[in-house]
Amino acid sequence: MIDTKKELAVVVLFWNDSEKTIRCLDSLFKQRKQKLTVVLVDNNSETKYTTNISKWFKKKNIKKILVNKKKIDRKYFASKKICFYLKNKSNYGCGLGHNFGYKFCLQNNFEFIARIDNDMVVPKLVMNNLVKRMKKNKYINALSPKIMFYNKPNMVWFRGAEIGNNLKFQRNCGSYSPKGHKDDKSFRGLIQTDAVAGCASIMKASRLKKTSLSDPDFFYGEEDTELSQRLKDSSESLKVDLDQKIFHNVSSTVGKNWGKNIYYNYKYRLVLVKKIGTFSDKLFGYSMSVFKLIISLFLIFRLSHSSKILQKYYALKHFFQKKYGYYDRVNYSKVDKFFYNINKKTDLNQLLKKISNNYKL
Repeated sequence: MIDTKKELAVVVLFWNDSEKTIRCLDSLFKQRKQKLTVVLVDNNSETKYTTNISKWFKKKNIKKILVNKKKIDRKYFASKKICFYLKNKSNYGCGLGHNFGYKFCLQNNFEFIARIDNDMVVPKLVMNNLVKRMKKNKYINALSPKIMFYNKPNMVWFRGAEIGNNLKFQRNCGSYSPKGHKDDKSFRGLIQTDAVAGCASIMKASRLKKTSLSDPDFFYGEEDTELSQRLKDSSESLKVDLDQKIFHNVSSTVGKNWGKNIYYNYKYRLVLVKKIGTFSDKLFGYSMSVFKLIISLFLIFRLSHSSKILQKYYALKHFFQKKYGYYDRVNYSKVDKFFYNINKKTDLNQLLKKISNNYKL
């Protein structure tokens, strides 16, 4: 008799990266004590990257099952050497990109759905321990492990979120620096959080089905905080397990285009305010974004302001024009090209030269 009990599915989204994706997949297939099904979602990557991954599957004797409209044979869910492969028609970004994997998991009645981004490396017992934590604490709807920097394994990148007044200032929703800090013995146990980290999280499938999937208005960033607020049904339903560590190549998803990343951060924090903010969050948050732009204009001779002023301007403009989500999916290459040469050392002269070329976003 075939055992088709579907306890855990892990959704991994990738785009134009095979090295980190293979490293992530390898860590998932090496998980111990926990049966899981890997669902790999290709965000319309170039052929060379998908070919590299297919070669790795073949080398490791892992069967790649292409997901289409045909019904999946139940025997595949019993195999440990199977990866279900979904190909998106375009680069849908984080929010919408994951949804096709989530839908597949819900259609096939998994109890838990994990999102593990392709730039993660998962220690061998982490998935088992997270599932045990979820099953032991029935009130938890979503759970994240403690997230460490891959290249600095003693540095913490994520150990919980605290929204508070951060929406009003468009700041990172944490009580600590996003640049990380050293791990400490005090960061242990199960703690409450205002949001799980989407890049490494596990959810109750029943709750995800009830609250709907990721909001397609997000393209890169903040979609996990918005989804967390819908997954939450009590003050205890979102948790971080600080006893479990996972390792993250931070910000590798959108590459090394610093200017573009800053633009996304500003814009999608405004979208987050719109989606989950209170009246005062919106009143103060929108006003603060305009105030920040005005301050940057007055202090434009300083690198810290000249290097970010275009990002602030276009993030604010595009937000009020409702150019997010769909806009970024259609115009990714254009945005990438526009901000490509903007970095932390972009001064006023370089800025004026770019503007004088009459190239607009």
